[in-house]
Amino acid sequence: MSPQSKSRKKKQGKAPGRRPEQQSPYGALLESAAAVRSESWLLADAWASELYATLWLAGSGTAPLIEALQAMDDPAALTALRALAGVGSEENRAASFAAAETVAARGIAEPNWYVAGTVPDFRDAFLVTNLLGDVEVIAITQERAGVGETVLFMRQPVLGATAIELFSTPDEGTVALLEDMIASTPEAFRDEITPLSATAVYDLVWPDIEQFWEDGPDEEAEEGLMGEEDVRHPVQLIALADARVSALVPKEYEIPAVSPERTDEVVEAFLASEHGIADVEAARAFARIVVSAAVEQNRDPVVYGPASLTAVLILNVAAKLHVSDADLALLPEIVRAWAYFTVDARDLPRDEARAVWDEELPTVLAEFSEAYADPELVAERDGQFR
Repeated sequence: MSPQSKSRKKKQGKAPGRRPEQQSPYGALLESAAAVRSESWLLADAWASELYATLWLAGSGTAPLIEALQAMDDPAALTALRALAGVGSEENRAASFAAAETVAARGIAEPNWYVAGTVPDFRDAFLVTNLLGDVEVIAITQERAGVGETVLFMRQPVLGATAIELFSTPDEGTVALLEDMIASTPEAFRDEITPLSATAVYDLVWPDIEQFWEDGPDEEAEEGLMGEEDVRHPVQLIALADARVSALVPKEYEIPAVSPERTDEVVEAFLASEHGIADVEAARAFARIVVSAAVEQNRDPVVYGPASLTAVLILNVAAKLHVSDADLALLPEIVRAWAYFTVDARDLPRDEARAVWDEELPTVLAEFSEAYADPELVAERDGQFR
């Protein structure tokens, strides 16, 4: 007989008194939602984005919360649902909106900022980069209920999103916001602000958002939700960025792919340049690796800077390929030649850009050497440099 089917004798003792009233497991959440009822829609979205990220990190998803909130006759519950309807996946937004409509139909008061039928409309977008293009800031401004809202999406090629910021757009406009950013960090960015179309924003940012969700949570993401001032992690606003960026293009839109033919084109252009490398086949092998990596990431292969080149050297060479001692000795010369080639291919200010590369290349090569000597990566390699 199983333990579950055995009869149990009741223990003798005092009759049970009245059970203490159990507090709702959503008490703290409702309290924080109530606090944003009289704030702005923008702050409500930011609150919902962090909530979405918390549930994602916990692995629970939003469905149980949405179901619980829908059953409540509470203005704070409706506030939470209206906010959740603006962030995260399309499925989450639709479910949150439907639940909110159910709660509102029971006569529950809407949050002060909510305007029925209003969605963020694209106003403008701009791109700011550092000289070599390894740091990109994409400012996306949308308007909702007459209020401008700007998302600053900071990213690095290969590495993806590094931070996301949210602003109420100043009266002077998005450009004024970026001008202040450039002025406050004059050595970090070029003094150039490039307009972007809605589709251009999507092409740049959407792959990073998809990759973020696919990679899954990490320790830095968990730290990013702890509220420490020195910790800034895209997990805080990635759900908001997901919703805003996905709305920029029609559902059937597809990001244009970089042609595979671009690989041979750029490799041959590099070999035809003044690279000064006696071992042309070693130069060809290197160029094919970095060019193919860029094309696989659907980005133009001449757009490389120190961070992106370091990442590819580690991910596509140190972690995958055996390189002979002779070729390792050639790598510094080849890497410098490639860096100089990308400067000319992108029509960057030649002397200034080369000087930046000269300053950064020792670090690039040192980080590659450290990774190449890592025993774990040594064990993973199953290919040959050439």
